[in-house]
Amino acid sequence: MTLSFSQKWPKSLSKHMPRPTTLFPFKVLKSLEEEYPEAMHAFKMRTFFSYDRFEGFYSGIMQSVYPKLHTIREDKGDNWKAGRDIHFVINNRSKNRYQFAPVITAVSIQKIEIKYIPLSKPLGEMRPFVKIDDKLIFGIDGYDDGRMTELAINDGFDSKEDFFAWFNADFIGKIIHWTNLKY
Repeated sequence: MTLSFSQKWPKSLSKHMPRPTTLFPFKVLKSLEEEYPEAMHAFKMRTFFSYDRFEGFYSGIMQSVYPKLHTIREDKGDNWKAGRDIHFVINNRSKNRYQFAPVITAVSIQKIEIKYIPLSKPLGEMRPFVKIDDKLIFGIDGYDDGRMTELAINDGFDSKEDFFAWFNADFIGKIIHWTNLKY
C-alpha cells in the first residue's frame, strides 16, 4: 500500500513550524537505514530527490534529522494491517510521483485516538488527550511523562507542540510501524 509523505507544511501551519519543509522523506530514510541496512544498500548509491537540488544519500540533511519510525494515518476502510507492503512515495497521484525508499513490510499497527476537550466554555480553550490502543498516554492536564514527546518525535515532528499543530482536531486512526517499536 502507498504511504505518501508531505514535503512542505500546509500554509495554515507554515508560520508555526521551524522551517518550510517537513523533512519527512529524509526522516523515513534515516529510520530505514538504521532498521533495514540491506534493503537500503542500493539506495545509498542512488541520487534522489531534494527540495531544491539533487543530493546523495549521505546529505547533510540525513545526518541532522531524527528518524521517523512510524506514521499516523486515518484508515476508514481498515486496510492497514501488519504484513502489508509499504510503498514510500512523494507527489502521489501526480506525474511527479516518486518512490523514495525500498518496499518494506508493516511490522505492526496500533490504534490512536486524539480528542480535544473544552477546558473552559467561556474562553473556548481546547485541550487534547491521546490514547494508543485505548491506553491514555497524554491527558488534558498537559502533563507529559515523556511518552507524548516520544510519539511526536518518532512521527517526524520536532516537538509535541508541532504534533498538535498538525493534529489540531479530533482524530481516530492508526500508527503504521515499520520498526519493532510499540507504545
